[in-house]
Amino acid sequence: MTTPYRKNTLRIRFLRMLRPWHRRLGLASALFILLLTLTGVAINHSDDLGLDKTGVTQAWLLDYYGIAAPKHVAQFGHGPSALYITDNLLWQNQQMILEAADTLISAAYTSNMLVAIDAQQLYLFDKHGQLQETQNTSTGLPPGLFALAIIDDRVWLNTENGVFKADEQLIEWQEVSALTTPVVWLNKSDTLDTDIINLARSANLSWQRVMLDLHSGRLFGHLTIWLWDLFALALLMVSLSGFWIWLKQKPPR
Repeated sequence: MTTPYRKNTLRIRFLRMLRPWHRRLGLASALFILLLTLTGVAINHSDDLGLDKTGVTQAWLLDYYGIAAPKHVAQFGHGPSALYITDNLLWQNQQMILEAADTLISAAYTSNMLVAIDAQQLYLFDKHGQLQETQNTSTGLPPGLFALAIIDDRVWLNTENGVFKADEQLIEWQEVSALTTPVVWLNKSDTLDTDIINLARSANLSWQRVMLDLHSGRLFGHLTIWLWDLFALALLMVSLSGFWIWLKQKPPR
């Protein structure tokens, strides 16, 4: 038969063994709770903090997510008025103003608007980069666009069916059968602001997405989801062990 003395000795030994583990699990759980708290608050206030509209510009984090640089990059013009194309994205003043369905070909200013084209569509913006109109074959736009030119403030298009120029209102397109002078089609600049490449990559990853992945544990892969489960289990063990220590050390009434 086990004596009361032996029971007390076993209980003391168990408590002595439990306390260090309680502290270690408590420290790990505290760091885990701190991480969940900070990321949770950031997610809850994502709109106020602008996380959903702020792209990640850190190259190492973009590399970690596997976000590659754009394949097609072009710059039209120089200085603050320069326009940039990165695959299907159009940039003005380092702000993305268009995400097209297809790879963009060219972009330019007229006296009162901004024009951009891909192979099948023409996009019209005001000077501040607000999209005003999209034209395609259903609105009379010639199909198969190759190049863009601005001549005497009129828009010209080189297409698979020949050369066309627009009227002053950009409503009707007239085929130019005989060119009296060669048309100088817009070509990208020889120089390129390389910062636009990181901006284009950042358009595919917002800080809101990073916070969500960090909060759920998916930022570091599927194995981290199991690690997050272990942290949750450690938190449960801290709660149970803390209650056990308090219960056994509670003075008798």
